[in-house]
Amino acid sequence: MNQELKNTEKRKTEPLTNKEWFTFFIIPVNPNSRLNSKSANQIEYERFERFGFKKKMKQADTARIAGVLFYFFIILIAIIIYYIKL
Repeated sequence: MNQELKNTEKRKTEPLTNKEWFTFFIIPVNPNSRLNSKSANQIEYERFERFGFKKKMKQADTARIAGVLFYFFIILIAIIIYYIKL
């Protein structure tokens, strides 16, 4: 097996970096879908699909779900605090 194939296999099994995970967590959905049909996260996810990075795709999905839940709970807490202060 030559070095190029070894590197290809290594990239397929590497996890997301902290920076990649954080971007999928902070921006879990496309905020400006009317202006720009593809966000950076969507382009990155398509790259993972194209090159067969299954582990990165699974971790990106997990980060997106965690990001959506995070924002949901932040909004829920803000609503609860608003109604408590009334």
